[in-house]
Amino acid sequence: MDLSSAINRAWKKEVIIQSIIWNTIIEIFKSKKNMDITSYLISIKLKWENILVKTSKPIINNELYLYSEEIKKSSLSKLEKIWIKYKDFEIKFL
Repeated sequence: MDLSSAINRAWKKEVIIQSIIWNTIIEIFKSKKNMDITSYLISIKLKWENILVKTSKPIINNELYLYSEEIKKSSLSKLEKIWIKYKDFEIKFL
């Protein structure tokens, strides 16, 4: 295995994790509040065991914080279904 293929795989894995968490946040918020928050989400970054979710409205951060455990459990189960092992993480809303 050469270095470039290993880097590409790590990069792809990070993007997949970010997109699954992004979609899970939208899905759970939509089911709980019947509101699409896609326009309020700005970015998701992975930093070791922390996942930083940046939004444009602080009130959305507070609402998401209430559902953080459900978002975490759902995201982990989706990641396991596609054979990505991601250890326990904490979601922080900025």
